[in-house]
Amino acid sequence: MHPSIGGFVSHCGWSSVMEGMKFGSPIIAIPMHLDQPVNARLVEEIGVGMEAVRDKNGMLDRKNVAEVIQKVVVEDGGEAVRSKAMELSETLSIKGDEDIDGVVEELVRLYNQKKRKE
Repeated sequence: MHPSIGGFVSHCGWSSVMEGMKFGSPIIAIPMHLDQPVNARLVEEIGVGMEAVRDKNGMLDRKNVAEVIQKVVVEDGGEAVRSKAMELSETLSIKGDEDIDGVVEELVRLYNQKKRKE
């Protein structure tokens, strides 16, 4: 992730959540519908983002959205979110590398097995 990227304003579709977590970008959650509200709650619960809260009519308030962005990206109060986002990114990277290694090992094993049969 480029150092100038301070956060990811996301609708919280699953692919977007995974992309934000992969790159260690704190997520500013603005869910719209379907699975997005559940994903936004997950983002908050695991500590890698914060949700911009809607009013009782389901509307976003620009001041609240700006406050959440400010907190996540700039303020000391968002440091835990930023740290957790980077920590999870590193964990996902290690796990991804392990998975790739396992796939490569299995491909080599299958190749060698086929070669012995020939």
